[in-house]
Amino acid sequence: MRAVQLNAYGAPGPDTVVLVDVPADSPGPGQVAVAVDLAPINPSDLLLIAGHYGYRPPLPTILGAEGVGHVVAVGDGVDTDRVGEQVVVRPTLVDATWRQHLVIAADDAIAVEGDAAQLSMLGINPMTAWAMLFGIVDLEPGSWVIQTGASSATAGMVRALAVRAGLRVLDVARRPESVATLSESGATVVADGPDVARAARDVLAGERAALIVDGVGGETTAALAGCLGLGGSVVSYSSRGGKPVSVGIADLVFRGLTVHGFWLRNWQASQSAEAVAQRYRDLAALVTDGTLHSPVEAIHPLDDVAAALEHAARRDRRGKILLALNGTPS
Repeated sequence: MRAVQLNAYGAPGPDTVVLVDVPADSPGPGQVAVAVDLAPINPSDLLLIAGHYGYRPPLPTILGAEGVGHVVAVGDGVDTDRVGEQVVVRPTLVDATWRQHLVIAADDAIAVEGDAAQLSMLGINPMTAWAMLFGIVDLEPGSWVIQTGASSATAGMVRALAVRAGLRVLDVARRPESVATLSESGATVVADGPDVARAARDVLAGERAALIVDGVGGETTAALAGCLGLGGSVVSYSSRGGKPVSVGIADLVFRGLTVHGFWLRNWQASQSAEAVAQRYRDLAALVTDGTLHSPVEAIHPLDDVAAALEHAARRDRRGKILLALNGTPS
């Protein structure tokens, strides 16, 4: 079978990311073999390739953190009725998905129904959004949630889940076109800038936010922290510019703000396997009913992985880039 392999950390290129032929393993006891249909290229994949992610596997290594496929074989102790089942691969950073087939623990192949393209993106962003909203702090209905980096795919999931739960969301976007697009979609949005905190306070109209979901870091987060109420929280999952999350000492000491770092791998490790699997099934149902949706800009065949990586790195893209590992599903 073919797979996408990282040979050296650095910018994607013929010396770093290559297509290779690797053996196709057979499932052992408690395992299933999955033919991977579609897998997205996420910003975290590009960070890993560059060597800047929180996990640096020994090289060479197969790439890919999530995806959707179907079970083609089962090992001892696994119900043979699972053959043919559509499944998402639970992200583990060990079970790399940019390959035509992989063998994983049966519990890490979670049965789902629905559109393969949307479900291929179920593993990371929807669960990250849910956990940041509901897995760290307790929010009362009607609470304000501020989120930075509002044009990202994860932010879209946060927005959808928050609105569904009766929360109010104030989005902060950096690019004028993002502000316009989000506003046209009905979102409450303000532009990032020198007076972002004042703009946010104008929207809050005397109320205080309970949570900041932060994907930017730097000065924006520090300014917005003043919009939180007593005991408010910042949950930070990314920093696009590489800047630290900065919250003033007075906010930390006198108003009791807390700052949480979020990495899906660590959060899932703190949960039971069944609880995680059930949450994925619940989120898959929201994908199916349209509550959760991510635009897809292009699906590239496996042979076109170099162009797919280049496409995924473009700042002007307006949707996810997917890899079709075994031909585009019908």
